[in-house]
Amino acid sequence: MTCDSAYSYDSKNMVDAFGHVHIIQGDTLHLYGQYLNYNGDSKMAKVRRDVKLINKTITLTTDSLDFNMNTNIGYYNRGGKIVDTANVLTSRIGRYYANQDLFFFKDSVKVTNKDFVMHADTLEYQSKLERVIMVGPTTIVGTKEKGKLFSKSGWYDTQTNISELYKDSRLEHNDQILEGDTLYYNKNTGDGKAFHKVKLTDLKNHTVITGKRAIYNEISNKAMVTDSALFMQYSEKDTLFMHADTLRSIPDTSNIKKDQKIFLAYPGVRFFRADLQGKCDSLAYQMKDSTIEMYHDPVLWSQNNQMTATVVKMTTHEKSPDIVRMEDNAFIISEEDSAKFNQISGKDMLGYIRDNNLYKVEVNGNGRSIYFAKDENNYIGLNRVESSNINIYLKEGHIDNITFITRPDAKMLPLDDVNTDETMLQGFKWRPEDRPKNRFDVFAKPKKLLPQKEKAQKQ
Repeated sequence: MTCDSAYSYDSKNMVDAFGHVHIIQGDTLHLYGQYLNYNGDSKMAKVRRDVKLINKTITLTTDSLDFNMNTNIGYYNRGGKIVDTANVLTSRIGRYYANQDLFFFKDSVKVTNKDFVMHADTLEYQSKLERVIMVGPTTIVGTKEKGKLFSKSGWYDTQTNISELYKDSRLEHNDQILEGDTLYYNKNTGDGKAFHKVKLTDLKNHTVITGKRAIYNEISNKAMVTDSALFMQYSEKDTLFMHADTLRSIPDTSNIKKDQKIFLAYPGVRFFRADLQGKCDSLAYQMKDSTIEMYHDPVLWSQNNQMTATVVKMTTHEKSPDIVRMEDNAFIISEEDSAKFNQISGKDMLGYIRDNNLYKVEVNGNGRSIYFAKDENNYIGLNRVESSNINIYLKEGHIDNITFITRPDAKMLPLDDVNTDETMLQGFKWRPEDRPKNRFDVFAKPKKLLPQKEKAQKQ
């Protein structure tokens, strides 16, 4: 130890040193200050004013430091700053374990790096590895991009920009938010993985996807959620709830607005909205024109109407009617009562939905229709119509008027003369057991019809 002047107390084994105090411990540790009180018995050095501790590539500055020369542990409680090759760390309270190259910080902790700024109440720092250990609520904000990380537990490697977060973790980038109990993030590649209670929020597109496993890349803006995956799109009117084994989100490269996306769902798709329900094996939802495309055994329900085809496409509009395109083997069934079903079939169809009601259907090619005609109170007969192209108008779910574009082949049968086969068009299949009843029912697997129900349906 060197200094300008000193008092030595032999009976107490103690030294007071003044002015330009410099302590050397081993080959690498240097401690500087303007005043020193050193106890030879406890080997405790109390350094005050303009304190600086240098150990290898680490420099600690503070106004007051207590350092145990026996254990190589330093303490400050009135604010300090640590500088190494990559980071600047400040806090009100600090502990430095020189032998382990470990710092412990508490109260107003801040870490500044060329790539980010970190704020925390409590954290540890492994100086040799340049790794931050999160011990409490911690926020990391990118300096070059508008990215933000938050977690209550985990670590962040400031050399590799790789982190593992373990509690209430959240990654924010632009208008995307990825949350999960456990989150892995690589800032260099933009890859993020989340597990358990996963939530992916897209603020611009008003969507939320939840599940138990998620993969997200902030550079490509692609995401995938699996295991109990649920897609939700919220609006002022209502919220759409959709489940599938896998949900994916990709940018719509065909659209000028890069923030709009395409959502893909497969297999086992089921969705529910108060005015609309559906089921299929795979689905694509394009945000740019609000179009839902359903493939592989698609079924769409609106009020008491069931719509099927080889491919079903629905475009929703805020003001004008929603349009349903049914391509190849199109079929619409409207339930009059438990034993009577109005039916429309054709090659292709266009359905128009307004105020949650199917009010018009255009049949293009091989048009066929069966509907139960009634007066004000009673059914008067069964109408069977065949025409290449048909326009059908509905009122409150029931056929109100029919226009035949080409010459029709039609006949009215009295109900007493109608047998079971004549009440169903070819391909008829009423599927209430497949229809989601509420937002929670999208996870349910459809139940098979019981034999007695199937028998009753055929009667």
